[in-house]
Amino acid sequence: MRPSSQPATTSMIAAIHALKRNAGLGDDDTYRDFLRREAGVVSAKDLSVRDAQRVIEKLRDLAGTGTALGQVAGLDGPIGAKLRALWISGYNLGIVRDRSDKAMLSYLQRQTGVSHVRFLNDPRAGSSAIEGLKSWLARDGGVEWPDGSVGRDDVIARKRAVLDAQWRRLIEIGDVKPIGGAVNPMEDLLHYAGRVTRQNQWSTFESHHYDDVQQGLGRKLRAALDRRGAEA
Repeated sequence: MRPSSQPATTSMIAAIHALKRNAGLGDDDTYRDFLRREAGVVSAKDLSVRDAQRVIEKLRDLAGTGTALGQVAGLDGPIGAKLRALWISGYNLGIVRDRSDKAMLSYLQRQTGVSHVRFLNDPRAGSSAIEGLKSWLARDGGVEWPDGSVGRDDVIARKRAVLDAQWRRLIEIGDVKPIGGAVNPMEDLLHYAGRVTRQNQWSTFESHHYDDVQQGLGRKLRAALDRRGAEA
């Protein structure tokens, strides 16, 4: 076997994992999209030595600029982070087609007239954009946003609301099959979530567990919607 076609070494894979977050690729879907574009794989363990070298160099370049493909700098404040999280939720609900920050900022400009959150001089404009996005996800994605929660509980409740909406959409499409023997199909969501996170009770879920489940359901829902569109 030629050296360039040998599987990536353990140290190469470790380097890729260490670099990906600095390059802004902490989100699993973004990371997989990056690997697919650069090397035609979705996991670093499937890279050859040659491809791993190229991926490492690209990640170093991205880390040096501080932005990843499709990502925009300066969105880590409260308004930007909320808009980004809601936009990605819309993507995972199958109602946003382009999950990139640039697409999200295009939405912000349509709502507020400014092209980036750093230009929002009036906090009410940012809040209006957030509420507008939540209303869209409720109307077209079926999200039933919780009322009355505060702090961490509010974040968890909102993430759970997105999971519930994803699961309901999959039930409506007919893509969910009974897996837990529950009379109520919604109860099967926990069985699916448990397979993804290796947790068996909602009470043991951390915030990142909800993110992992949302990403998994997003892939499942987008695939189901694509099949439905192809059959139409």
